[in-house]
Amino acid sequence: MESKFYKKFTTTIRECNYDNTYKMAWAKALVEICSSSKLNGNVITITLDDIAYKFLKYYWNQTIFFDLIQGSNPKKPPIILSLVKFLINNYYLAISKKQPEVFEKVEDRLENLLINNEYKNTLNNITNILKKDVSWRFDNIQDNSEKLYEYTQNSNYLKMKVENVIILKNYEQDLYDLINYKWSLILESFNTSPRINKKVRIIDERSIKRSSLNKFKQYLNLENPKHYCFVCGKETNETELSIDHVIPWSYMYSDDLWNLVYVCQHCNSIKSNIIPTESQIEKLKDRNNNLLRIIEESNISNKVIEELKLAIDKDYVNKFWSGCKS
Repeated sequence: MESKFYKKFTTTIRECNYDNTYKMAWAKALVEICSSSKLNGNVITITLDDIAYKFLKYYWNQTIFFDLIQGSNPKKPPIILSLVKFLINNYYLAISKKQPEVFEKVEDRLENLLINNEYKNTLNNITNILKKDVSWRFDNIQDNSEKLYEYTQNSNYLKMKVENVIILKNYEQDLYDLINYKWSLILESFNTSPRINKKVRIIDERSIKRSSLNKFKQYLNLENPKHYCFVCGKETNETELSIDHVIPWSYMYSDDLWNLVYVCQHCNSIKSNIIPTESQIEKLKDRNNNLLRIIEESNISNKVIEELKLAIDKDYVNKFWSGCKS
């Protein structure tokens, strides 16, 4: 028999508003903390500092790789998101390069780098926002007949019955799936970026798996054997050659031949996630048509080539570029 607590918890997730993603982060943090809690007595105490830590982890991982919009007003982003972005920028300054890493890999470095104070301040500021807003609003979405937890506004902690903690433990994976799905639905109303579900799921992983692009060289070499840089046009030797996504990987979250070109390492390092210009888009379309012609003349046929044909037929370059710009 479904418990009243479980029904209210899941209904709260399903029926929350679409203003921002705070409530999804709050729900996920509760499940994650309860799943690792030791059960002694009739209640457990969860500090808002612990929940703030989870918020920072979730928003760091989604932001540093994909820079997703997390609120309904792009000109006035959620405060917690702005705090996380500020910390990320300070992290990049401290390491002198833009090298995205999941939070779990850089946590120790954040404490040891010169930005240690910024890291602690970010956590404290997130805690204060949770006290004033998210903590009590989450439990106010449904009727008050069955409280999800005991919380006094502006308190540093909340208390949850052990019997309810056990429910969250037992249904941990089902709840993650529900929260990620709802989080994705909310994000899709703010973002035109594709593969939202995959981008939300990365907060359940410890690393972002990037595949080697070397398998695409055999095709790129057919059209560009002298390795001219797509950006600056200079001929590039093998040691200084890179393969780059014209439409940024952070938007596409995939490796597709129609979006890959040779660039020199210098141009690749300064390009980062910059959206391509219209002239670069037209250049990419011309390259794709020329590449397909050469491949067909060479009688090569496989899945990669079929995907290239489909991309040209469906005008993926313009479609994804338009979505990326918006």
